[in-house]
Amino acid sequence: MLRQRNPEDSRYKIDRTKKVFVYKNLHQDCWSIKQDGLVKVHATEINLYNCNFKINLKGRKRVLKEKRKNVHAGICGYIVHPEPEYACWDDCSDDSLDEITYNPYKNTSFVNKLNEPRWFSCLTRFKPHKVLIST
Repeated sequence: MLRQRNPEDSRYKIDRTKKVFVYKNLHQDCWSIKQDGLVKVHATEINLYNCNFKINLKGRKRVLKEKRKNVHAGICGYIVHPEPEYACWDDCSDDSLDEITYNPYKNTSFVNKLNEPRWFSCLTRFKPHKVLIST
């Protein structure tokens, strides 16, 4: 479910032809979706396509130094598959996807359950309390 922040303001409409940046919003217990420098939408679940995983190393260093969380990691991708003929990923069951996590105190990248670094995926599925990716 997508919840637009300010439906009356056209600046908060998502351009589905451009990538978005998604990160965990700890204050509202949801996913924040940012585009063009603005958080435009909040969601409890969402799929992204053609994703790459981003970690700001300076932000990570600040977390390690201050022992306090800040937004420095997330996933970039498209809300709508850029090539619709390959959008068959929507039919994937959650069981066929790998769970990934990121902990700045333990890792410098997103990792799967085997602690292997992950940098990109064709599909990323954000669930309320986990992130699943295609392998």
